[in-house]
Amino acid sequence: MQIIQKLLRNPLIIQSALSIIARFTGVALNFAVAILVTRQLSLGNAGVVFLLMTFVAGVALISRVGLDQLIVKEVASAHADHIDFKSAYLKHTHLLVLYISLGFVAIWLLLSPTMRDAFFHNEIELNQLMWASVCIIFFNFMIVNSFYLKAVQQSSLSVLTQNALPAVCFLLFIGLGWSYFGSGQGHIIIYIASLVLAGACSFIIIKPYAIRRFKADHNAPPLSQLFVKSLPLAPVSLFSFMMLWADTVMVGYFLNNEMVALYNVAAKISYISLFFLGALDATIYPRLLAVYNHQPERLWNFFWQATALVIVVLLVVTGIMYGLSDLLLVVFKPEYLAASGVLALLLLAQLLRAASLTFSFLFIAREKVRFLNVSLAIAMVVNLIANVVLIPKYGIEGAAIATLMANAALVALVIILFYQQKLLTRSQVSEAATYDS
Repeated sequence: MQIIQKLLRNPLIIQSALSIIARFTGVALNFAVAILVTRQLSLGNAGVVFLLMTFVAGVALISRVGLDQLIVKEVASAHADHIDFKSAYLKHTHLLVLYISLGFVAIWLLLSPTMRDAFFHNEIELNQLMWASVCIIFFNFMIVNSFYLKAVQQSSLSVLTQNALPAVCFLLFIGLGWSYFGSGQGHIIIYIASLVLAGACSFIIIKPYAIRRFKADHNAPPLSQLFVKSLPLAPVSLFSFMMLWADTVMVGYFLNNEMVALYNVAAKISYISLFFLGALDATIYPRLLAVYNHQPERLWNFFWQATALVIVVLLVVTGIMYGLSDLLLVVFKPEYLAASGVLALLLLAQLLRAASLTFSFLFIAREKVRFLNVSLAIAMVVNLIANVVLIPKYGIEGAAIATLMANAALVALVIILFYQQKLLTRSQVSEAATYDS
């Protein structure tokens, strides 16, 4: 009983639980958006909206060049009372994100005719596709503000800003323009307007946590230095997106559209477990950085407690989702039960990926991200080769096995390099404690 009471008073567990609740609030709202889109629009129009969402998220992710990861690392590592520095760092990040985003907006506008013909099959008006380019800017502001909240240990608010805010804005505009939403291509305008509103609202949300001398520099690095420091962190953000993108493209190349639909549904369900992982990430990462920089004598215990928490939570989630997998697939349509084997493999793949989470944090904290990037690159190569070899022979199950193999390679490499580079040892913790005393 005392152990349970002690656990319930543990701030790491409390914040993790709150982050998970916030994450699932966002999941529920996003599923509500998806249901409204599929039920109110034709299959073709719904496909256009979902594809546009994918393009915006992917291009925005690339254009951030790791700045979202960098702001967490730098701001979380600063002393808690250095609000001026944190605000100045946020200001510089906003400026750099704006400049880079404008460059990607220009590329989007230039390639819009090609994008419409090659990907949207002329089912979206060119002027609307071009207007959608502004979503890159506001989407990036929303994500950067969300990661800043994570850095100042407002993990639940960070999760809600990143996941719930765009869904709430989309639902709000759908309600206000209900008749317009289902007519013509009004759904595209509503989607664009909702992301603009979400980006603007994110500034209101962060204001209480960045209010002192927002215009002051306070030793924040220049934009060029920010850009250089962010680049090594970019692959960490790109990995999950590129894995999903590569699998989908390979399935589409080797198999028919029906197999693409089955695989995508299985992948979408399996990614529910990553919402738990994201909530734990938002809670653990800034605290680990704070412990690493200011209380190194606590690092050993905190690291292994956090690692155990991640593995236990994801084991429970994976088991529950595996038990409910057929029910989850039937929600879409009974035909999707054909993807039950794929879903089981993808759930296991996500569990393996979760095992590397806390190990990856120390690569970043100790500024040895190049080793992490090498691991990610090797995992991507494994994924691509396995897809080419296995999909023609085993179909969508082959794609799932490729993902499992890639995640297994990733976690193995990360753990091997973690010990090879001696990122955490008892002697380091003892030396830190002796030095502080």
